[in-house]
Order: sequence, then C-alpha cells, then structure tokens
Amino acid sequence: MKKTTKIVSAAMATLMAASTLAVGSISVSAASLKKPTKVKAVNVTKGIKITWKKVKGAKKYQVFRGKKKIKTVSKKTYTDKKAKAGKTYKYYVKALKGKKKSKKSKAAKVVRLTKPTVSSVKNIKSGSAVSWKKVKGAKKYYVYSGSKKIATTTKLNYTYTKVASGKTYSYKVKAVNGKSTSVASAAKKGMFLSAPQVKVTVAGNKATLTWDKVNGASEYEVKTATTADKNMKSAGKVKTTSFEIDLGANPTMWGFTVSAINGSAVSANGEAAYAYIPEGCYFTDKDGNLHVKIALKKGEDYKDGSYLTKILAGLNNTDYAVTVDEESAKVVSAKDGVITGVAAGEGTVFVELKTEAVQKTIYTLVCDITEKKFGNELKTGKVYVDVTVTE
Repeated sequence: MKKTTKIVSAAMATLMAASTLAVGSISVSAASLKKPTKVKAVNVTKGIKITWKKVKGAKKYQVFRGKKKIKTVSKKTYTDKKAKAGKTYKYYVKALKGKKKSKKSKAAKVVRLTKPTVSSVKNIKSGSAVSWKKVKGAKKYYVYSGSKKIATTTKLNYTYTKVASGKTYSYKVKAVNGKSTSVASAAKKGMFLSAPQVKVTVAGNKATLTWDKVNGASEYEVKTATTADKNMKSAGKVKTTSFEIDLGANPTMWGFTVSAINGSAVSANGEAAYAYIPEGCYFTDKDGNLHVKIALKKGEDYKDGSYLTKILAGLNNTDYAVTVDEESAKVVSAKDGVITGVAAGEGTVFVELKTEAVQKTIYTLVCDITEKKFGNELKTGKVYVDVTVTE
C-alpha cells in the first residue's frame, strides 16, 4: 500500500505542477499584451487620422479622444471624422485580447486643421499674388510652388517674385499650428505675364502707343482714360505691339496702359503713360521737340496767364534764344516777351532752351504737367510756338 500511495502522490504532484505551469503561462500571456506605441495623430481631408504600431497578441484596439472611448477597431488605424476645426485633441489607444486590456498609450496631440482653399492667383507687377481663405485654428501657413516650399507666412496671401513671363506655376497652401499641419490645398495654376510698359508718341491729335513683346502673351488689351472720365476703359485688343488712337478735336489729358493676355491669364496693367494736350499746347514730337499751338486775331497779343510768357520774358537771358524766321515774321512777332498777331496766316516762333534746368522748368510749366511724364521726353530743348492768326 505504501508503494501505491507513493505512486498516486507522485502522479498528483505531476498534475499539480502541470496546472501551475498552465496558470503561469496564462499570467505571462496577459503580461505580454503591451500598450500601443508610436501613436500618431495627423490631419487628413475628412478628419484626424490616428495610427499606431501593431501590438503582438492584440486582436482589437480601443481609441480614446481624451477620456472618452470613441471606437473599437481591429485595424491599427482610425479616422476621427467628428473632430471640430480649430480644436486641440489628445488621442490614446489600448490593445485588447478577449477580456484583457493593455495600459493606455502615450497621448498623440493634434490641432484639427481643415484643408485650405486657394481663392486666387493673380498677376501683379512684382510677381504672382496667391491668396487663400482663413483656416480656423491656423497660426501660419506654408506656401508651395509645385513641391517646393517657397514661404511661411501669417498672412492670407503671398507674392511669389521668382517668376518668368510666359511660364505656368502651380501653388498649394498648408495650414499650420505648432507641429500640426493640414492637408495641402488643391493646386491652383496660373501663368505669369509681365506687365507691358507703354510708350506714347503724339503727332497732331493722334497718339501712337508702342510696347515691347511680352513672353507668353497671345494678345494685348489697351485701356485709356481722360480728364473727363478718369476710370481706365478698354479701347480694344490687338495681337501686335502697337496701337493708334485719335485723341479727338479738343483733347485734354489722356492716360494709357496695356495688359498682356493669354487665355484666362492677364498681366497687371503696365505703368500708365500720358499724353497731355491742354488748350494751346501739345507735347512732344518724336524727336523730343516741344510744340505749343496758339490762335490769335490780327493785332492781338497772346496772354496765357502766363506760362508761355514766362519763357519769352527771358529774351535777354542767356538761357534762352527766341527767333522768328522771315516768312513767319509776316504773320507773327515776338518782342519783349510778347507774341502779337501781325497778319492772317500761320507762323512759328522758335524758342531754344539752352540749359537742362530751363528745359525741366518748361517741361513743368508750359504744359502744366507737374510730376508726371506726358508724351515723349523733351530731349532737344527746342520749342516751336505754332501761331494761327485770323483777321
């Protein structure tokens, strides 16, 4: 009996040892269900995407927004579509295996930033002006040309100056708050076109506008304005680099500008050029000579109040020289700074401005143009006072 008892006791001991080992195995298995690591939360188009590294032995995962459990998933990713724009969130993850749970992961912190919308890409003189709508919660924005980040700004616009005329650029914007960034906006393309610089040549009552060819332009739009209507209005579109316009029977001041066009791409207006033709004056011919037109009756003295008289009053000044040729002397005289109609007909009083300082003075006074450039430059210092005398 003793021997049998010993055998039974040994068997029981073996069974108990096996049971202990099994229990120990269960304990080890539960302890090995580690908490998730490498938890990340990033903005995507539809919300905030949370990802984490797979946990060995885990069958499911619980996702928490703050203290609130928001989802149980079998994959190692989840997108929170209920996150509100501009708010800061902390996300945690737990691993599951049956009724066993891991400890909570470290928090992944993120600000919900929605995808920006680029509202416009416009050409200005200095480059392409990119604008976008404000994103709630954003502290700044990254601006991209293609895949290259070209700027970080707190504003809602940026002008990219490293552009070439005729080349198309694609722009995107990301909203940023600390380490949180939004998805990039949809790309918006725009062709940059340089602003044409128009030049004006005035002859009689006609102005000829010319400008250099703009790379990428398929046509040009000419705009004009007068003293009566100061708003620039379209005078027409051309495919050439010149345009002629009739200034009318009684022209005053005209302003001109030109923009380059290619489909929907439009350049900024070029700097305005002017033709100033007040009563009795037009400025200047293609050689840079100033012409002044006046009309007198026979025996009448010219009194203009008196810009022209200021020139002629300097007859004895070495800075001026005034002459009337033999043919013109039959129609008009210029004596002691006064122009007088002699007989019906047309004549010219020639005034030579001998110094640059005087030329600048006349440039300002004769046509009353102050600080703006009108017509061509006064290059020669020669003024032709064309006089028409009637009976």
